[in-house]
Amino acid sequence: MQYHIKDFILKYKLPIIIIICLLINIILFSNYLIKLNTKKPKFKEIKPLTVFTGKINYYEPKKIKIQNINPSIISNKTIYLTFDDGPSYLTDTILDILKQENIPATFFVTSNQIFKYSNSIKRMYAENHTVALHTSTHKYNYIYASEQNYFNDLNTLRMQVSKITGHKPRIIRLPGGSSNTVSKKYNQGIITRITNKLTQNNFYYFDWNIDSKDASGKLSKEVIYQNVVNKIHNGTNIILMHDSSTKKTTTEALIPIIKYAKKNGYTFAKITKNTPSIHHHIKN
Repeated sequence: MQYHIKDFILKYKLPIIIIICLLINIILFSNYLIKLNTKKPKFKEIKPLTVFTGKINYYEPKKIKIQNINPSIISNKTIYLTFDDGPSYLTDTILDILKQENIPATFFVTSNQIFKYSNSIKRMYAENHTVALHTSTHKYNYIYASEQNYFNDLNTLRMQVSKITGHKPRIIRLPGGSSNTVSKKYNQGIITRITNKLTQNNFYYFDWNIDSKDASGKLSKEVIYQNVVNKIHNGTNIILMHDSSTKKTTTEALIPIIKYAKKNGYTFAKITKNTPSIHHHIKN
C-alpha cells in the first residue's frame, strides 16, 4: 500500500503542482475583483457655473460712406464723362483728376481686373461717381450667343460689384453699344431682345452721342481732345472714353477737355436712371 501511494505521488507530482498553482491564482484573482468592486471611485469636485455678464461685440463689414464731393450739376449744357473697360492702373489717375476738378463721372466696369483694383471701385462709389455695368467677359461670341449667356455675364459682374460696394447697379452699357452689328453674326435679333428685357426688368442702358475714338488704336492726347471738344453741344453730351490699361493718352487729354468745357459754360453730371436716354439705332 505504501508502495502504491509513493508510486502515485512520483507519477503525478507535476500535474498536481500545476493544479495547485492554478487554484491559488484563481483565489488571488477573485479576491482582487472583490476589492475592485467594493472600492469607491473618487470624483473631482465640480465648481458651480458662473453667469457670464460681459458684452459680446459683433463686427459688421464697414459700409462705404459717400463723400459730399463731385456733385452732379445738370443744365442745358451738360456733359456726362463715361469710361469703359476698367478698372486698371489708370483708374486712380482719372479719379484724382475728377476729384481735383470737383466733377462726377460714370464708370462702366468689367470683371477683367475688378478684384485687383477693388479699392478703385470702392473709391468710385465713395466719391459720388456712378459704378455701372459693362460686361464680365467682353467676349462677343459668348455674350451674344444667347440671351441666357448675356444675362449670366451681366449678373456675374453685378454680384462682383455688389460684393465690393454693397450696391447692385442697374445702369448698363452693352459691349459694342446697342448699335453693334457684330452680335447678329452670333444670334440675329439678339440686341432687340436683350434691350427689351433690360427695360422690362428696370435696368437702364446707355449708349453715347460723342465718341472720343480712343478705342481705335493709340491716339494722341491732342486727337482725343479734338474728337471731343469739336462735337460737344447744347443739351446732353454723353462722351465715350476708356480707362483700360492701354489708354494713357485718354488720361492726358482729360484735364484739357474739362478746362475747355468749364470755360464754355458746360456742367458735369453722372449718369442715373433719370438721365435722358441716349440710345443708338439697333442694327441687329
